[in-house]
Amino acid sequence: MPDYKICVSTWNELRKRYDYSYLDEVYDLTDKQDAISCLRDTWRHLVDGSNVRLVQVGQEVFEPEDNNTVRYFVCLSNSYKRGGRCIAGIEVMSDAVGTWTIVHNSDGSPRWIRPIHSHTPFGEIPDSMASDIKLFSIVKLTDVVKCPQGGHAENVFFSRMEVGKDIFPSDIDALNLLVDPIHRLIFDNRGKAVSSQMFAELNYSLMLIHPHDVCAFIDESRVKSKNRMKFTYDRYEYDLPITDPSFLTEFRKAPNRFFSIPDVYLAISLGLEFEGWHHKLIAGVLIPNGSNLNNWPNHDEQEDVQDDIIPNNWFGAYEQELLHLLEQKADIEGRISELRSRLLAQMERLHVDRIDSTRFTVNYTPAKTVMQFDNRAFREEYEDLYARFCKAKKRDASIVVKRKNDRTNMW
Repeated sequence: MPDYKICVSTWNELRKRYDYSYLDEVYDLTDKQDAISCLRDTWRHLVDGSNVRLVQVGQEVFEPEDNNTVRYFVCLSNSYKRGGRCIAGIEVMSDAVGTWTIVHNSDGSPRWIRPIHSHTPFGEIPDSMASDIKLFSIVKLTDVVKCPQGGHAENVFFSRMEVGKDIFPSDIDALNLLVDPIHRLIFDNRGKAVSSQMFAELNYSLMLIHPHDVCAFIDESRVKSKNRMKFTYDRYEYDLPITDPSFLTEFRKAPNRFFSIPDVYLAISLGLEFEGWHHKLIAGVLIPNGSNLNNWPNHDEQEDVQDDIIPNNWFGAYEQELLHLLEQKADIEGRISELRSRLLAQMERLHVDRIDSTRFTVNYTPAKTVMQFDNRAFREEYEDLYARFCKAKKRDASIVVKRKNDRTNMW
C-alpha cells in the first residue's frame, strides 16, 4: 500500500507556523483520502508521487522534499548582461485548478530564481533564448541545479528554458504580493554598490520594490550608465542605472514623459563584480496594468518655464558640477556607512571598547536612550525666558542649496 503521509519538511513547517492540533494524527495516516479529508476545510492539496503537498489558499507554498528538478517562475527582469541578457523572476507553482501560487522562502519573502547559462562567459542568457521572454511571462526550467555564488544565491543551472502561454497578473494587487516585505535597505546599504566582501556575506541579490518620487533622466555628465532613475524607498533616496531594454526603448522616444512616474514597481539586481564592487541595477521596470503612459504628464512646458526663470541658463554649468559632486558624496557616504557598520559589528563581536592606531581612534558606545533638547519647543513655551537669555550673533552671508523633491538640505 503506498504511503501518502504528509512529507516531513512540509509537516514540520506547518507545525512551526500554525498551531493545528490535528496535524499529529494526520501525519500518521497512510490513507490519502483520510489525510485530505482532515485538511479539506483549510488546505488545498496537490498530489506529487507519494507525497501530499499542502498549499494554503492565497498564501505560501511549502515544498516537499522531492526530486523534482522542474521549476516555474514569473519573469520580472529581462535586462542587459555583458553581451546577453539576465533573466530573473519569482518562483511560482500551479495548483490543482491551474492557478499560479507564489513560492516563499522561510522568512516570508518571495523566492527569486535566476537562470545561469553554463556555456557563456558570464552566465548570460543568449539573446536568441531571451527574445521571447516578456515581463510577467511564466517560464519553465528543466533539470534545475542550484549554483549560488556569494550574494547571487538565486542562481541555478538548467538544461532547457521554455516560455508558456500563461501570463501572471500585472495589476497592483498582484504586484504587491511579489514585493519584498523584509529588507528596508536595498542590499543592506544606501549606496550605489556593495563591496565584494559584503557581497560574499549577502544571501540575496534580487528584490522587487514599490518606490516613491520616481524620476527617470539622462545624465550627460557620465560616460556610461547615462540612463538612470532616482527614487525614494523607505525614506532613502537612490540613484541607479537602468538596464531594462523594453523600458529604455520607450524612455528614449520621449524622456520628458518619464520625468515623474506616477506608479511603478522596480526589480533591483546586483550586477557582476567590477573593480571590487557589485553595482545595484534597475533590471526591470514594471508598470501596473491599467496605468496608461499616454496619460502621464509631459514636462516640456515645465522645462520652458525653468529656462525663463534662469536667463541664459548661466546656472547650468554650476548645476552639472554640483550634481556630479553630490553623487560622489552620496556614494562615498554610502561606502563609509557600510564600513562603519562592519566595524561596529566586529567591535561588538570581539567586545572591544576602544581602538588606537597610528591614524584613527575608535570609541565604542553601546545603545542607550539620551535626552535631547528641543530648542523650538522651549522657545514657544518659554518665549520671555528665551528672549532674555539669548544673545545676538552676527552671521556671514550664505546660501542654502537644496535638491528638489528632497526635504534634506544638502549644504
